[in-house]
Amino acid sequence: MFRVNSVARMSDRQLDRSIKRLGVLFLVLLVAFIAFYVVDRYRDPGPTMIDRNIIELEEAVRTDPADVVARGRLADMYVAATRYDEAIVQYDAILETGKETELAHFGRAKAYMGTGALDAAAADYEAVVEIAKDGEMAHVDPLLNAAYFGLGSIALEQGRPDDAVEQLTLAVNIRRSDADSLNLLGLALVQTGEPEQAVEILQRAVAFVPLGWVEPYETMALAYTDLGQQARAEWAGAMADLSANRPEEARTRLLAITEGDAALDAAIGLALVAETQGDFPAAVEWYTKALAIDPENAAARLGLTRVGDPAASAPAASGAPLPALPEPGSVDGGEG
Repeated sequence: MFRVNSVARMSDRQLDRSIKRLGVLFLVLLVAFIAFYVVDRYRDPGPTMIDRNIIELEEAVRTDPADVVARGRLADMYVAATRYDEAIVQYDAILETGKETELAHFGRAKAYMGTGALDAAAADYEAVVEIAKDGEMAHVDPLLNAAYFGLGSIALEQGRPDDAVEQLTLAVNIRRSDADSLNLLGLALVQTGEPEQAVEILQRAVAFVPLGWVEPYETMALAYTDLGQQARAEWAGAMADLSANRPEEARTRLLAITEGDAALDAAIGLALVAETQGDFPAAVEWYTKALAIDPENAAARLGLTRVGDPAASAPAASGAPLPALPEPGSVDGGEG
């Protein structure tokens, strides 16, 4: 027998085995190094801000169970953390004291909404309405506005559009700029067979939030279809595409309706498409075309100021002052 002491004297089979063993050893060491690096670098982020608040408020409630304010804040934090059942327990405890009942009913309504218990949520929203509707500041009460909105949204979800119209109208009467209530009111009006009113309401909604909000445009398309105004229905559908970040689809649809009843809407829509894509020369061109159709159109004039056309800041030919808000899309648009 003899000992192999030189690579040159190893057989090919022995050499292959040695190389494979070295490869496996290298791989094991590499995996171990990566694992050590990851473990060394990883730092537990710890509890979130909401979790920390919950921990502190739970301790406050344990220390003083009669502290209704701390218990209410804890319940609100549970809702924020989607821990709805725990929130309901805390709101129940507050309501048993007879203190802060309006806030507790409102908070519990939101928690019930989170669990899908719509009838229970509606009962709490109605309790808020009973407490607040005759108050001195009822006409501007944001909690009352939110309770009406909650009741309207529940009515819609339960297939009661007539009730939804009633509740959402009350919400809008308190806050005319409530775009969420306007949007749902428009949908309810479509479902009750009042598309003309729906269009007016939805135009008000998109005047406050003209882009990035798909739902009101989709509902407006349904309303225009019910009215037999196909070009404007196509415009609304194109604006829904633009709001959903589909600018090329929107552009194609708008180019098809640049003549006829929806010409002004289409021109402003195409200008917005170009503006969102950073093509300011094209935006100027389309806003200018819109002003050729309606020289007083505030949306087009405001758009020109955004894309850098100094002529847009000049007074209109009639000398009339510019409105504070742009008009909605169509020539006969609703209120802003």
